[in-house]
Amino acid sequence: MNSNFKVAFATNDGVTTFAHFGRAKYFEVIEVKDGNIISRERRNKPDFHSTHTHDHNHHGNHAERHNIIYSLVEDCDFVIAAGMGYGIYDFLISKGKQPIVTTEKNIEDALKELQEGKLFNHTEKLH
Repeated sequence: MNSNFKVAFATNDGVTTFAHFGRAKYFEVIEVKDGNIISRERRNKPDFHSTHTHDHNHHGNHAERHNIIYSLVEDCDFVIAAGMGYGIYDFLISKGKQPIVTTEKNIEDALKELQEGKLFNHTEKLH
């Protein structure tokens, strides 16, 4: 694997990957250069699935939501969560990103597995 990349983890606490991509509060963005972490930042992410703003019967704003998400991870090579929908997964791929659905809860452990080329993409967890 390339030892230079940037990755965004969907998280609520900066420590663990969050089970629902759309409901995560943040992206923990980590930049790796020559195999070493050179920067780490937390980016606030809008919650499009709060009870006040999300209507499961109305999906007309998904394109707009996907573009907002993309603007937050545009500089990242990988976008990782413990679960995500088919729509955002396919959208990220169409934009040249590599989304990964992981069962690894700890961000540090997932990052290590990613660096070693051992982070498995659990596409069966897409919904």
